[in-house]
Amino acid sequence: MANLEGYLDLYPMPAGFDRPLLLLRTDGFEGAARIESSWAGLPGRRALLTDANHWAFTDYGPLVPQLQATGLVTATARAALVGTGDPAVTLAGVRRRVGAFFARHLP
Repeated sequence: MANLEGYLDLYPMPAGFDRPLLLLRTDGFEGAARIESSWAGLPGRRALLTDANHWAFTDYGPLVPQLQATGLVTATARAALVGTGDPAVTLAGVRRRVGAFFARHLP
């Protein structure tokens, strides 16, 4: 299972969780503390996307920087939505990490 910055508030925590788990989050998401809390104790591989924010996992990733380039979105709004990183680099990082995870764990 791959979790792209989603909360895993599982109460009670499942005992004996033995499935491969990728926990991927951005460094700019304001809900990071809750994410980390909900992931605490889970046996999973954790990865962090730098210079990214929560909506970089969606179609906003490449769209918002284009809107900023045309003057329709401010730099502050862009950073709050998708982060300041290059959208191609961010998308490549997501693809690389998720692809490698599934290539390793799926038969």
